[in-house]
Amino acid sequence: MSEPQTWREQLADFTKNPQERERIAKILGVNPLTLLRWMRNESTPRGPHLKRLLEVIPQLRTSAAEEFDGLSSLAAEAQPSAISIAFYNRVLGLYTILPDQQRFWSICTAVLQEAVKHLASSGVGLDISVVRCLAPYQGNTVRCLREHIGLGNFSWHEQVELRKRLFGVESLVGYTVESCHPTVIANLSEEQRLPHQLSEQVCSAAAFPILHANRIAGCLLVASTKSGYFHSPVLLDLLETYATLIALAFDPGDFYELQSIKLGIMPSVQVQDSYLSTIQQRINSVLKKAVADQHPLDYFQAEQRAWWQIAEELLQISPPLSLET
Repeated sequence: MSEPQTWREQLADFTKNPQERERIAKILGVNPLTLLRWMRNESTPRGPHLKRLLEVIPQLRTSAAEEFDGLSSLAAEAQPSAISIAFYNRVLGLYTILPDQQRFWSICTAVLQEAVKHLASSGVGLDISVVRCLAPYQGNTVRCLREHIGLGNFSWHEQVELRKRLFGVESLVGYTVESCHPTVIANLSEEQRLPHQLSEQVCSAAAFPILHANRIAGCLLVASTKSGYFHSPVLLDLLETYATLIALAFDPGDFYELQSIKLGIMPSVQVQDSYLSTIQQRINSVLKKAVADQHPLDYFQAEQRAWWQIAEELLQISPPLSLET
């Protein structure tokens, strides 16, 4: 068996891409050459730089704990238990017996309910939702993401609900889908690099890609009312596992090659609302036109076309992306 990777080797893997290395260096407030020196064991991050590095790339925590004694206190904290075998069997049962048209909603509902119940014992407010790639109208290029279904425990409305919100490259979920890596924002009041468009009650957030065979269907978005909630490697692994279970809800055609993900920019929720309020009217119009053209569609197909209309209109009004240098 091969030796487990050190945190320096993991850092090298995460920053193979020069643009990604520059992005992480900018967040940390260091020169990209400093990251290279850390990888080569020529220097070592200390104090705020180490803390920030582990917030930006939480996957380094476990291996870094072996070198930095100050991280050992993480293990002493209460950690969530593993997902039960009974729940794995339940999800696999749903995947096996449900017809295709029921699978997405049923598996997502089961996983969201289990995840919120599983983590609710911590007393922290949580909101978990499934964000999926909006299937393109033509071609195979995904231009935006849609928050589809969600469940939270810090509002009066504590039940699984259909959600209507679009995200683009500017967002936390957009970055997660394009990078294909989990992303954590430890403190939303301090970290402004990725607009999150979440409730004012939310203090930290994380997103985990939904993957299959090196392709991506979207991500699991988790928001918490506690700053620094996502510091635990055990918790991050647990949430990644829930994202893996969610992958069973999708059809194979819902997963896209990474080169097909070319997200645009989506305007704010306030701007989106005036467009999304017309979704039912648009669906009815699509259905009527299809009948008039003697090319009838089912409701699902009409709904998809209505979403495409709205997405294209919102992408047209969004400003061009301005990359910081």
